[in-house]
Amino acid sequence: MDGAFDFTLNDHKYTFVVDVKREIRAHQLQQFTDFNNRLKYFLLVANRIFPKIKEELRQRGISYLEANGNVFIKKDGVFVFVDTQKPLNIDKSRGNRAFTKTGLKVLFYLLQHKDAINLTQRELAEKTDVGLGNIPQVIDGLKETGFIIPLNNRTFLWENRKGLLDRWVAEYATVLRPKLKKERFALKGQWQNLKFDNNKTLWGGEPAADILTNYLRPEKFLIYTIENRMELVKKYKLVPDNNGEIEVLQMFWKPQNEQTVPPILVYTDLITAGGKRNIETAEKIYHEFIQPNL
Repeated sequence: MDGAFDFTLNDHKYTFVVDVKREIRAHQLQQFTDFNNRLKYFLLVANRIFPKIKEELRQRGISYLEANGNVFIKKDGVFVFVDTQKPLNIDKSRGNRAFTKTGLKVLFYLLQHKDAINLTQRELAEKTDVGLGNIPQVIDGLKETGFIIPLNNRTFLWENRKGLLDRWVAEYATVLRPKLKKERFALKGQWQNLKFDNNKTLWGGEPAADILTNYLRPEKFLIYTIENRMELVKKYKLVPDNNGEIEVLQMFWKPQNEQTVPPILVYTDLITAGGKRNIETAEKIYHEFIQPNL
């Protein structure tokens, strides 16, 4: 824990045990729940908390305070709730090319392949399908933020890959995902009956989570693809529909003939979508598929 916070209301003093975080991720929720159950007064303090995570914290009765003044405290007859303050503009990536649209594509590969940090720059550019000139800028960005430590000019050691994953999730939602071309299609029949070319089109989001865990029954459908609209219509009988159940995004990596997008992206999709069931499933995916490789 990081300290204590004294809160006085109507001449009654409450002392909260405080845990300070930069941002909050779904896989941390169970830990905070355990703290909240064990401590009489527990307060989570963070620079920023995403709306879906805040909703989940409130459902679990976990008190929190954001840097912008948004707060939730519901303990022993005390109820304080403010959620009207705009997020603070905390500039985390200005001048750091590791967290641009192109940099995030490289990091996506590196988070899945730990040893790839020591590939040659040309090899890494080929693996990630980005221009060679971007690679040294991404490497420099990782050094600046302390996520890699140089042993010599060609060899690096990772530092805090979990923190890098958290940063990637946040930046993907705000930097990369909005740049992926979006379309929607109507779902005809059962989603399980769609047989994609797994070198070109993959399930993401809730369907991918169901395939990986058999725990989540999809209500929203997400596809990543390099196929165009005509190919999707002809090959899979999808029907273009601006209000359709299936959201389609551009694939930004080289697929490996799997049925789903990589678990890191499934995890990210679930956090972005929010909801209790999605967050529970994201935690399962993190512990089973992601944490062992960090």
